[in-house]
Amino acid sequence: MSYGVTEETPAGIQKAGFMTRALTSAVFALVWLAGIWLGMRFYALPLLCAVVAGVGVFEFMQLTKDRMASWLSAVLGCLYLVIPLACLLILRVWGDIGLMLAVTLMFSIWGADTAAYIFGSLFGRHKLCPKISPKKSWEGAIAGVIVSMAIWALLPRAFFSGGLGWWLGLSFGLVVAVVGLGGDLFESHLKRRAGVKDSGKILPGHGGILDRFDSLLAGAPAALILVFLVLFIAFIRG
Repeated sequence: MSYGVTEETPAGIQKAGFMTRALTSAVFALVWLAGIWLGMRFYALPLLCAVVAGVGVFEFMQLTKDRMASWLSAVLGCLYLVIPLACLLILRVWGDIGLMLAVTLMFSIWGADTAAYIFGSLFGRHKLCPKISPKKSWEGAIAGVIVSMAIWALLPRAFFSGGLGWWLGLSFGLVVAVVGLGGDLFESHLKRRAGVKDSGKILPGHGGILDRFDSLLAGAPAALILVFLVLFIAFIRG
């Protein structure tokens, strides 16, 4: 999630291909928002998830091929990709509520990622986990968490009727951001062990599918678990 690049200046970000990254981010976001909005119509979201799962499993196998048997790598890759994406689909099938949750989830992950990258690049001084991902900083991570909490608290109220309660929204934002950061660090760990910079070359300026979905793969199950927890508490209270 958090790209706390302590070595780069704003000019350095541009030299590293910031404009390419921004353009591909916009296209990527529009495709996924369209898929989430359409949901099960024309099988839009299931087809997108199937493509991500297929490419993602291949990338996972490439990152782990020297560490385990190919069949085990394929099985673990399927679990790593399919279960979280299934959680996203489960969130989305709940009508307008599902649309709100899925859209907010995506914007919170993208917002946290962007905030962490920019804020960490400008102000990052304290490395978050140097052995796994040397460019991530605590400053970037904290900025990402704050933005995620703000999005979960404000976006549902602004664009959907009802939305979430303030404390519930802030709680969702906090958990999704922290768990998403864990997913990012896990994927960074896989890349470091494999000795590669990107999980793949499919997205210009971004790397592979796993690079773009590492936070979502952790955040989607976390969001679904929180929804079930809220429903359970509401049921217990009658």
